[in-house]
Amino acid sequence: MLQVRRPVYFEHFKKHVEDLEKHLNEGDYFQAAEKVWGAISSFVNAFHFEEVRRAWVKKKVFAQLYRELAGRDRSLDSILKANFRNIAHFITIAEALHHYFYGGRDYTENQLIDIITRCVKVLKSIYGKVISET
Repeated sequence: MLQVRRPVYFEHFKKHVEDLEKHLNEGDYFQAAEKVWGAISSFVNAFHFEEVRRAWVKKKVFAQLYRELAGRDRSLDSILKANFRNIAHFITIAEALHHYFYGGRDYTENQLIDIITRCVKVLKSIYGKVISET
């Protein structure tokens, strides 16, 4: 079981996941895109032994934490693989959405709806698994 080390970040993770779907449904793709990365960032900092600030480290730690969760619940991998090639692909897409928020990427509305919807499925499955364990 993962141990929450920083409860404030865990609360941020929960809020990002909840807000993500709301923004998507409202058509606010900029905010929804940033909530994907915010959820990942907060998830990492909730469980890591020290605050992680660099994006490449967050990506690495998130993948490790995900693998730990997926090792105990194979349904997480099923959901992930139904939406992305693997955890590295998911994280790469999430980081690209972060860049989109800051104007570094460009997507069509249909691409955003598709990508963010798939991210929601994965993040909600992680959220559900973590909540059931804590």
